[in-house]
Amino acid sequence: MTEDVQINDMGTDKPAEKTEQKEVEVSKSYPKLSERELKDKINQLRQRLDQNERELKTIFRDISLYNEGGQDLKAKRDGLNSRVKELSPKAADLRKKRDETNSKIAELKAMRENLRGKGKEFNDKIGELKKTRDELNTTARGRIETLEKAYTEELNIFLNADIPLEHELNVYNRLLELSQRLEATKKANAVHGEITVEYDRAKEIYTDLDSLHAQIQALAQESQKYHEEMIKIYNEIDTLRKEADSYHAQLSEKFKNISPLRKKISALKNEMPKLRDELGVYLEQMKGYQLARDEQKNEGKREQAKEKLNKKGRLSLDEFRILVESKDIKL
Repeated sequence: MTEDVQINDMGTDKPAEKTEQKEVEVSKSYPKLSERELKDKINQLRQRLDQNERELKTIFRDISLYNEGGQDLKAKRDGLNSRVKELSPKAADLRKKRDETNSKIAELKAMRENLRGKGKEFNDKIGELKKTRDELNTTARGRIETLEKAYTEELNIFLNADIPLEHELNVYNRLLELSQRLEATKKANAVHGEITVEYDRAKEIYTDLDSLHAQIQALAQESQKYHEEMIKIYNEIDTLRKEADSYHAQLSEKFKNISPLRKKISALKNEMPKLRDELGVYLEQMKGYQLARDEQKNEGKREQAKEKLNKKGRLSLDEFRILVESKDIKL
């Protein structure tokens, strides 16, 4: 998601302190200067150190200003990212349920297509049987009861009636025709029986198709419900991420402003031990000049004290101290 931007007080930079200690320990060689040059150099170094101290204070103040509100921004960003982490598994679970439901729908649709294929086979077979039955009914041109009655009557005439030969031939021909029609209607009835059986079998298939269709519709509604809930959560996640990214961008901007200040602090902290080290060396040189002047001054006072002691035999405490320190008077 977004990277964590850490904004800290740069004044507690321990690695810089270690660097400072290391630099102090390094002994450097500096040129021997005259007393006037020393005064100028010492003043320059002290001014530089004071300037660095003031600059450090200014930088720390600027960092404090940039850091204002940073923790609040970080808390808001992290809170939003935490909410995203809570919602993501829920969205993933809804996606999984939706996909599993769609997989079941696909299986049921495959079963439905298979049944539709079988239903078509039954329809084709029933169509052929109907065609055969209709052709037989066209040949029969009557119901079996009617044809049997007519056949029985004609047969009775043919067997028992005393009729002319020509009439008898006509009755015989009618008997043949009625026999063919009767056979056709019997076959038609048999085919109709087959059609009824096929209809019953097809009816089972279409009942199963209706059941599958109902299951598919129910699962489709369930899948749609999972999908809509998932989309709703993903939209919320997208909104939260955009808001979190906004806070992160503000944090990044603060860090962007603080980063160069950190570099300035490191540079100043690295320079100041060197300046102090150089100042210490030149202060020691100045101390040497001061000691030399003090020795000359004390030497003059010593001669005066010795002369006074020889002439008057009386000394002030300061004169007495000088002669004692120079071992002109032994206690």
